[in-house]
Amino acid sequence: MKTRAQRDMELAESLVREVSKHSKEALQIYGGLCHSFPVMVRTCGLCQAVAFSVAKAGEGKTDREKAHTLLLEHVGRVLNVQGNLLKAVRDASAGQYMLYTRRILTAWVYFKRFAESILNVTSAAEAGGD
Repeated sequence: MKTRAQRDMELAESLVREVSKHSKEALQIYGGLCHSFPVMVRTCGLCQAVAFSVAKAGEGKTDREKAHTLLLEHVGRVLNVQGNLLKAVRDASAGQYMLYTRRILTAWVYFKRFAESILNVTSAAEAGGD
């Protein structure tokens, strides 16, 4: 039996590998979002972070919109939410909302690392540091 961390790592790897099939611009934006999304969750809360990406996803036609759409799909996969992610997060009980937040923050470490290793995207802080 695999641990949750092992399952999260496998899911993150497969989802990030799928992103690598998109345009270079979309994968660069997605990689940046992988680094910034947990910060948004910690700063604003999961609901506001999801709402931000929903607003930016638009119709998914531009590379930026596509990157936000992919992010939302991947958050939904981690949380095992079918359908409207924003509604599910918004309507969650306090306990469920806390669980959703913890799940995203725990699993998203792998998305950040695979964005670095598979997509070759580093955070702005890491790129300019040291």
